[in-house]
Amino acid sequence: MRPMLEVADIFRHHGAAFRDHHGAHLGRVERRVMAAIEACRTPALGGHVEQCGDCGLIRCAFNSCRNRHCPKCQGLARAEWLEARQAELLPVPYFHLVFTLPVPAAEIAFQNKRVVYTILFRAAAEALRDVAADPRHLGAEMGAVAVLHSWGQAMTFHPHLHCIVPAGGLSSDQTRWVGCRPGFLLPVRVLSRRFREVFVARLRAAFEAGELRFSSALAALAEPAAFAERLAALLGVECRVGGDVTVPTPHSPERADFPHSVLHEREIRSRPRNHG
Repeated sequence: MRPMLEVADIFRHHGAAFRDHHGAHLGRVERRVMAAIEACRTPALGGHVEQCGDCGLIRCAFNSCRNRHCPKCQGLARAEWLEARQAELLPVPYFHLVFTLPVPAAEIAFQNKRVVYTILFRAAAEALRDVAADPRHLGAEMGAVAVLHSWGQAMTFHPHLHCIVPAGGLSSDQTRWVGCRPGFLLPVRVLSRRFREVFVARLRAAFEAGELRFSSALAALAEPAAFAERLAALLGVECRVGGDVTVPTPHSPERADFPHSVLHEREIRSRPRNHG
């Protein structure tokens, strides 16, 4: 049955006002997505006739937008993706981590999405591998599944990565599994600092390679001195890293009887409570 309220209904009723209020933060892609969802399964996209091959029942239906962001059009694709990821799960608990860019970096990302999003993925992966490989923390090679969210729940630009991380990794000689301590993955502050260092270093390299473009309010960042000043400011801003404790997989032999949304007793204050 059709739910009482859908995303398309909200866009149709409030989309125009939202675009007027947040126009400075909406690019062509975001506007096209909203327009596609608003028009999805309406006369605006035309329609087609479906007929049952057994009973001959005829049904008229409006065409879908087929936009990859549309929650109605991508329902099947989302279910298939989740099923494929579940088949890859190891028989261990998993942690949920979120890597969030601070505002000074998010502003650069808005005008350089492809380049900065790539840096975000690589910086998060490198930080996880580096900290996990340190014998003082885990001493193992760690992997993760990462999904990019570029917008927050309030529909404002808020680039961050959601990572599903197994509670352990392979030993350096690839011969055995090294598990984490119960309810604890890696020290949040160490991980945050390493993520910030890698992200800033890669962002600096992208600028020096001429891969970044700036316009409008950020046009001044095209000058090396101004960009260096922005990088220096980024090094003084905490890149938030946080998440929830272990979630047992369907075939995990372990239970995850730990308090929700707490990485470790000592880490509560350093973990953001809301990631958008």
